[in-house]
Amino acid sequence: MIALVDPLSSGVFLSSALRERGQDCVHLYEKRFSKTARRDTSAPVLIASENMADTAAALRHRGIQHVVPASEFGVSLAHDLAAALGLARNEDDTAAARRDKALMGEALRQAGVPCAGQAAVATVEDLTGALQHLGLPVVVKPSQSSGSDGCRVCWTEAEAVAHFLDIHHQMNLVGLPNDTALVQQYLQGEQYVVTTVTLDGQHVVCEVTRSVIAELDGLPVRRYNVSCPSLGAAERELVSYTLDCLDALGIRQGAANADVRLTPDGPRLIEVNARILGPVLHPDPYFAAFGTSQQHLLAESLGDPTSFKARSSDAYAPPQVMGKAFVRCWESGVLAAVPGLSSVRRLPGFHSVQGLPHVGQPIHKNTLTKGKTGIVYFVHPEEAVVLQSLEALSRLEDEAALFRVEAAPTTGSERR
Repeated sequence: MIALVDPLSSGVFLSSALRERGQDCVHLYEKRFSKTARRDTSAPVLIASENMADTAAALRHRGIQHVVPASEFGVSLAHDLAAALGLARNEDDTAAARRDKALMGEALRQAGVPCAGQAAVATVEDLTGALQHLGLPVVVKPSQSSGSDGCRVCWTEAEAVAHFLDIHHQMNLVGLPNDTALVQQYLQGEQYVVTTVTLDGQHVVCEVTRSVIAELDGLPVRRYNVSCPSLGAAERELVSYTLDCLDALGIRQGAANADVRLTPDGPRLIEVNARILGPVLHPDPYFAAFGTSQQHLLAESLGDPTSFKARSSDAYAPPQVMGKAFVRCWESGVLAAVPGLSSVRRLPGFHSVQGLPHVGQPIHKNTLTKGKTGIVYFVHPEEAVVLQSLEALSRLEDEAALFRVEAAPTTGSERR
C-alpha cells in the first residue's frame, strides 16, 4: 500500500500509473486541500491531522509501505511521515535543503559540487550587501516556492531592491510566507531539465530536455521544452553533474527534476525539485517519445524494484523527440474562441493538447509555468521538425492568433 501526499497536478497521473499496475494507494491531503479531497473519488482519501503522530498511526494502520510526495506541496510532509514510520526515504540531514533553495546551494558547496554564487537575504541591507559580493545581474526569488513564482532577473540594484520589497513577506505559490529571498548569480547559457527516478541511491534518467526561456519585463517565461534525441559530450557532462547534485542533496528514493544551466564554466544548478515533474503533464506523449513516463517509472520502482534497477544500464536513446509548449494568452478577459487551434493541430508532429480553458471561461495573462491555458505536445523522429512546429506555435501566441479574448462583462456596481 502506497500513500500519495497531496496528489495534485501531475500527481493525478502518478496515481493512475499505480492503479494501472494494480498497486493500491491512499491519497493523503493536507487540510488546506480539503475541497479537492472531497471531490477525489479515484482512491481512498485521508486528511492529515495537525498531529503528525496521529497521521502516522493512521497510515501504519493501513499497512503503508511507501510514502510518496505527489506534488511540490507534499515534499516535506511525505518525508516526515516516512521518517515517523521508519520507511525508505531520502536522507534526513538534507531534508530542509531539498525545499529551501538557499540551503540547497550550501549543500552543493559543502559537497564540493560547483554551484552559482548566492545569498539568502531577509532585509534590504542584506540584499545590498549581497550585491556587492555577487555583482549584477542577479536573480531574486523566494527561497521556498515552485516554478518561476516570484522570480525576476534584476540588472540594477534598484530593480533588485524593488523586487525584493514586492515579494518580501508575501504568500508564495506553495502557501509559505517569503520571509527570506534568494539572490542568485545570473547564469549565462542554455537551460536544461533533467528528470530522474531513484531507488536506493541508484538513479535512472527519464528525460533530458532543453528549455527555451524568454524574459518578459525581467520575468523568466518558459516558452517550450524540446527533448534531446541523444547526448553529446556537453549533455553527458550535464547529466553527470545533475546526478552529483542529487547525491549532494541526499536524494536516494523517488522522483526528481532538476533545472540546470550549461554555462561557459560548466553545468550549474538552478534548483532540484524532489518530486515528479509538473505542472500537469500527461503520460501519453511521453510514452510516444520515450516508451514510458516518469510517473510510470516511479510506479515500477515501487512495485518491481528488480526491473527498475535493470534500467540503470540502459543508454539514453529515446526513439522520438518530444516538444511541449506551455501556451499562454497575453491578455485577460473571457475566452471567446480558440481560432488558432486548428492550425496547431495541422503542424507536423502534433500529438495532443491538454488543459485548454473552455470558451466562456475567464482567462488571465500569466507568466507562471502552471499549464493554466494549456500544454501542447509534439512528437516526431526529427528534432528539426519539432522545433519548427514549436516556433510556429509561439508565433501564433505572440500574434494573438491562438486565443480570441473579449473584455469581461462589467458588474452593476462597476457601471455605477
